[in-house]
Amino acid sequence: MSRHIRRLLILAAGAPLLAAPVAGAASGPGAFTTRGAWSFASAPGLHPPKLLTLGRPDTAALAPGDFLLDSFPNEAVAGPMTGQGGPLIVDDKLQPVWSAPMAPNTVSGDLQQETYAGQPVLVWWQGQLTKTGATRQGQVIVVDQHYRRLATLQARRPWVMSLHDAVISGGVVWVTVYRDVGNQDLVAYGGRRTGTVYDAGVQEYDVRTGKLLYTWDALNPGHTPNVPLAASEQPASAASAPGAAWDAYHLNSIQVLAPNQILVSMRNTWAAYLINTSTGKIDWTLGGKKSNFKFGPGASFAWQHDVRFVSSDELSVFDDSCCRINRNGTLAASNGASRGMVLRVNLARRSASLVKAYPHQPSLDVAFLGSMQLLPDGAAVVGWGSLPFFSEYSRAGKQILDVRFPGKDQSYRALYTSTWVGRPFFPPQGAVAHRGGRTIVYASWNGATEAARWQVLAGSSPSQLKPVAGRAKSGFETSITLNGGYRVFEVRALGAGGQTLGTSATFH
Repeated sequence: MSRHIRRLLILAAGAPLLAAPVAGAASGPGAFTTRGAWSFASAPGLHPPKLLTLGRPDTAALAPGDFLLDSFPNEAVAGPMTGQGGPLIVDDKLQPVWSAPMAPNTVSGDLQQETYAGQPVLVWWQGQLTKTGATRQGQVIVVDQHYRRLATLQARRPWVMSLHDAVISGGVVWVTVYRDVGNQDLVAYGGRRTGTVYDAGVQEYDVRTGKLLYTWDALNPGHTPNVPLAASEQPASAASAPGAAWDAYHLNSIQVLAPNQILVSMRNTWAAYLINTSTGKIDWTLGGKKSNFKFGPGASFAWQHDVRFVSSDELSVFDDSCCRINRNGTLAASNGASRGMVLRVNLARRSASLVKAYPHQPSLDVAFLGSMQLLPDGAAVVGWGSLPFFSEYSRAGKQILDVRFPGKDQSYRALYTSTWVGRPFFPPQGAVAHRGGRTIVYASWNGATEAARWQVLAGSSPSQLKPVAGRAKSGFETSITLNGGYRVFEVRALGAGGQTLGTSATFH
C-alpha cells in the first residue's frame, strides 16, 4: 500500500484535518471551508468541492456523460468539509453540473437517478448521523428534472430511514430502514444479557401519498428471525458498552426484481438474500455462513455493498473485504483488497463464479460504503465509499480514470449517467465585474444540461437591452469579455440549435 493511501486510512481513523475554515458554514457536520472548493461570481452561494484526478486519465476512452455523487463528511475526521456537502452532479471533465448544498446541521447521501410516472427523477437521502455513522433521523427526497420536489418521505416510528438505498419501482419507493430493539439476550453472541440490536429492514412507500405499504425486517422480534443473529460476522462484543447497539445485519442495498421479489445485501452477514415479499421468506442466500451457493476461485466476498443483478445470470458487487469493528472501536485487519466485481450465478446448480474484478491501483481497504456499476458497453464505475475516491474502468478492466475528493469529503456511491436531462424551473444567473477598463460578464445555470451557448444582452437601461456578445458554454460558469460602456445586463442560455432556453434577471 502506498504512503499516500496509508495517510488517508490514518485520517479516516480520526487524525485531525489541517485545513482551517475559510468563509464557510460555522458549525455542524456540514461545516465547510472554501479552500479547495469552487467559487462562482454568478452563483455566489454555491461552493461544491473541486474533485482531483490522480495519475493521467485516458480521456479518449472515458464514457461521455455525468457522474452522480453526494458529498458528505467522514465524521471520523476532524475539521470542516472542503466545499459544501450535498447532492452533486459533475461532468466527465469533473466540472459541476448541479449542486444542491445542505444546511450545516444536515448531511445527505446516495444520489441516484430513477424513473417515476414515466419521467426521470433524482432521489437521495438527507438527515442526521452520529459520529459512528448511525442514522439519527432521515428522509428520502424525490425531485423531477426541473429540480422541483415531488416527494419527501419519512419512516413511521420506531423505524428510521437510513442513507443506504432508495429505489423507485412504479409508483412506490423501497427504502432501507433501521430501528433499535432492546432487551435482547446477546450472551450467546458475546454481548450483554440485556442488549440492543439494530434491526434492519426494507419498507415500501407510495411516492404520491407517503403511505407505508409494506415492511420486511431481519430480526422479526417476538418471532423466528428472518435472518438469525448467528449469521452476523460482526461480534456483539463490539457493542457491549451500556447504551450501545449491535449492528448485526447492516442492510445496504435493494433491488426490485420480478413481482414479489427483492434482492437485498447485508454487510455484516457477508450475504445477499432473495426475499419473497408475499411470504416474507428468503428464497436463497448468496454468501455468508449459510450460503446456498458454492463459490468458485476468487468469487467470494466480505463486508459487501451494492449487490445487484445486471443480467439474468450476472451480479455486480462492491466487495469491501473490510472490516470487523473491534471492541475498542478500531478496525480489524481486512480480508483482502477492496474491489468491484461481477459474478456469474447458476441458479439451478447454485454456483457462483468470478467474471471480472475491478481493484484499485494502488489497492484500497474500504471499511464502509461503496458502489459498483457495470455500464451498458461493459465499462464500469466503482465508488470507493468511505475512502475519497471513485474510478472508471474500460471494458477490458483497465483503470482509466481515478478521482479523489478533497479533505474529509466522501461519496457513498459514484454512479454514471448518460441520460439525465436537467431543465431547471428557476432562471440562469449572471454577474458583472469591471477590471482594468474591461467589462466581464459571468453566466451560469445550476443543473441545466442542454445549454450550449451564452448570449449577453446589454444596454443603458432594462428597456434598451440587445444582444452584444456570445460565447460557447465553458464549464459551470462562462465568462464573456465585452467592449463598450454598458450599464445593465442579462444573460441568455441557448440550446444547440440556437433556441432560447432561459434568461436571467437583469443585473448591473
